[in-house]
Amino acid sequence: MEWQNYRADDVIFREGEPSDAAYLIVSGRVRIVKGHETGSPRELAVVGAGEYVGEMGAIDDLPRSASAVAEGNVVCMPVTPAEFMDMLLKNPDEAIGLLKILFERLRRANKRLAEIDPNAAG
Repeated sequence: MEWQNYRADDVIFREGEPSDAAYLIVSGRVRIVKGHETGSPRELAVVGAGEYVGEMGAIDDLPRSASAVAEGNVVCMPVTPAEFMDMLLKNPDEAIGLLKILFERLRRANKRLAEIDPNAAG
């Protein structure tokens, strides 16, 4: 697949859409947002060059759980679910690196959830 270019506030993918690709961010930063279309979005994370967005759907084949929005100019490379899984299987170090990133995101989400409801996060 070819690299794709986005400008500030362009939507790379929308919450609820089918997960047809993960995106490797080549340059720039991407905001991961819940409720982007509702007018009251909540920012979940900001990710940058060398990181993936949309990787959950590439693994579990479920609809997008959030939207990805360019923060300034962004260049990214779409990766099909088959290519993404092949890369993980052939590159254990990269797979472990991705797991570490996902665990960090989960820990941050748990921390935020605990701040809202101390009984909710574990």
